[in-house]
Amino acid sequence: MSILYKKVWRFLNPLEKKSIKKVYPVITYKYGVAMDLKQIAKKISRLSGVSEGVVNSVLKDFRTELKEELLFGRSVNIDGLGYFYLAARSKGTETAEAFTANDITGLRVCFRANKEIRITANGSTRSEGLSLKDVDRINDEFPTEEGGSSSGDGGIEENPLG
Repeated sequence: MSILYKKVWRFLNPLEKKSIKKVYPVITYKYGVAMDLKQIAKKISRLSGVSEGVVNSVLKDFRTELKEELLFGRSVNIDGLGYFYLAARSKGTETAEAFTANDITGLRVCFRANKEIRITANGSTRSEGLSLKDVDRINDEFPTEEGGSSSGDGGIEENPLG
């Protein structure tokens, strides 16, 4: 199992434009193909002996119920998987008294994995079979048709945050 990453420049302190820049990894899914609900259902069906259609239906029902519970203001804890919860976005106000529900600009669904599925990438606790691969080095290993490598600038992009 390989996790692909690329390198990007970011300010050590994004609020200070004169802050030191450092190179950080960003996990990339550009070269992979996302799994969809049908593919997941097919894999679960093979493992469980339950028909693919039943698994697909249950996963769709789970999605519907998850959204409904979140909209009721509840977090959802799925044992062995993790917690789903809502987080609010806003621009903030100067005082607590000035803040109203109209200041909330959006909601997003967040997920916090339980330890059973948490993936670790550091030294002795690295998840079994995990390897990290630099996209730019992979591109250097597989030259483009023009004869050069497919990584033009060494993969280090300008600061994506500004």
